Amino acid sequence: MATNLIPALDPAPLPGPTWLFHLLWVVTFTIHLLFVNSVLGGTVLAALLGTNQAVHRASAKLFVEVNSWAISFAITFGIAPLLFLQVLFGRFFYTATILVAWWWLGLLGLLTVGYYLNYVAKFRLRAGKGAGAVLVVEAVCFLAVAMIQVLVNLLHLQPERWERVADATWAAFADPTFVPRYLHFLLAAVALAGAILAWAAVRRAERGGDQQEARGMAGIGIRAALVATILQLVDGFWLLFALPEGVLKAYMRSGAASMVPLALGILAGVVLLTVLAGISDPLAQGTRVRRAAELIVGAMLVMVVTRHQLRELYLATARANEQLVIAPQWGIVVTFLLVFVLGVAVTVFALVRAAKDTPAPGETAA
Repeated sequence: MATNLIPALDPAPLPGPTWLFHLLWVVTFTIHLLFVNSVLGGTVLAALLGTNQAVHRASAKLFVEVNSWAISFAITFGIAPLLFLQVLFGRFFYTATILVAWWWLGLLGLLTVGYYLNYVAKFRLRAGKGAGAVLVVEAVCFLAVAMIQVLVNLLHLQPERWERVADATWAAFADPTFVPRYLHFLLAAVALAGAILAWAAVRRAERGGDQQEARGMAGIGIRAALVATILQLVDGFWLLFALPEGVLKAYMRSGAASMVPLALGILAGVVLLTVLAGISDPLAQGTRVRRAAELIVGAMLVMVVTRHQLRELYLATARANEQLVIAPQWGIVVTFLLVFVLGVAVTVFALVRAAKDTPAPGETAA
């Protein structure tokens, strides 16, 4: 391993125990991922559906309306996990971003263009115009953002690959887990977006909306979630067995702490398949639609835990001699927790109100 490429440990002490920052990373990253997956999955499904048919147009319109606020939430709730990542693994993560600096900086441009195009599509659809081409370009932007995120995530786990990447940036894509990990991310996003579409259609029907249109939208959502979940289970095993041999063996030998989340994730996927396959009329089976969405979120949570555990195993050798200094600053920690909980509460309140409120006659949705 080219240990000379690994920056020295930051001499500044940690402001709290490491277990707290690991826990906070899992919690904050899960919240961030919920919004990220809804944006990515919704954008991809909208692009695939197009806007030529009435039901497809209604589905695409719902996704761009959701994305108009979900993109903002995804960015905002991405700050906290990035800070905790910096506290725990900053010298590895930021080195990886420097090695692929143009890709990493390009992410900001892609995100900006994708966000702008979402509003272009939103207002074109509201005006009764087509937006198929706009949705395709928007989807390409967010797919590229996801690719860069996966690339950097894998690169920061493997300092032994840094020297090759420093000589040739394209070597960053040579990781055998890149494709299955990228697909794992993408398929989870499509499954969540499908569940959101189905749930929103059920709610729309309950409020007296067009039953035929709502049934069509719900059917699309359930089918998308079902296909994505089937592919996800296959891809999950591909990703597991594509792990480096040393990491895979260490993971399998790490006991219940690792095996329980993995088993729960697989079990959630199997149960989810059963639930989705049993939905023949989404509008009459609203409870099952909600259960499917809950299972998807639950599976995401345990997969986030598994992802974090694998990071520890990947970096075990590189961090073997790490001597962390801890000097608790509980005032700052408590202040963050209070502000974070308040922010989450306000976000939940806003989302619930947005889901329940119905525009008055003559008004348009916000």
